[in-house]
Amino acid sequence: FALPHTLAFAFFPQWLLELRQTFPQLKTRLIALNVHDAVLRLTEGHCDLLLAYDHPSQPLQLSPDRYEMLTLGQETLAPFARADSEGRPIWRLPGSASSRLPFLSYASGAYMARLVEHIVKSAPQPAYLNLVYETDMAESLKAMALEGHGLAFLPASSVRKDLRARRLAPAGDAGAWELAMDVRIVRERPGSGRLVKPGAAALWDHLEQQASPRR
Repeated sequence: FALPHTLAFAFFPQWLLELRQTFPQLKTRLIALNVHDAVLRLTEGHCDLLLAYDHPSQPLQLSPDRYEMLTLGQETLAPFARADSEGRPIWRLPGSASSRLPFLSYASGAYMARLVEHIVKSAPQPAYLNLVYETDMAESLKAMALEGHGLAFLPASSVRKDLRARRLAPAGDAGAWELAMDVRIVRERPGSGRLVKPGAAALWDHLEQQASPRR
């Protein structure tokens, strides 16, 4: 499997646990990369399956004639900040011109950065943000948010435990500062000339019975 770092931490472990109920002997190799490089792994034939987020504003650029996709679920991208002693975020959108919020951002060009830009541009009011840190990795943004360095947009599944423990709190009104992404699994269509491993084919057949294909 090739997949972005965020999915490697937030989605893959639980998903694999569920898969092992049907495929108890399943052996996997995980290649965690940024989205661009994960897609390249698939197109260059260096992985069997790609897992990736997909959103209409930033669709995966893969030819449907050569690749097929299945939807595994949805993920919400939303803002979070360190929680105070009463469980409230220490930073909360939208901020103001006189008091800009410290912003923990994905690096320019990253897939998540473009989604966050879409959220901010689509919000009902302007966001007043002061960029203080940027990185490619959501886990690094979460670590900085937990220490109180600012607010970050994170996949909801990656902060579930932190929300329950009241270490993090939502940093914006529900629905106003978030979007839903699809989690896709992608493979090259059989018949392309590349060898399809029997295990990968059996896994795809199983997933195809559970998910709706996007062609």
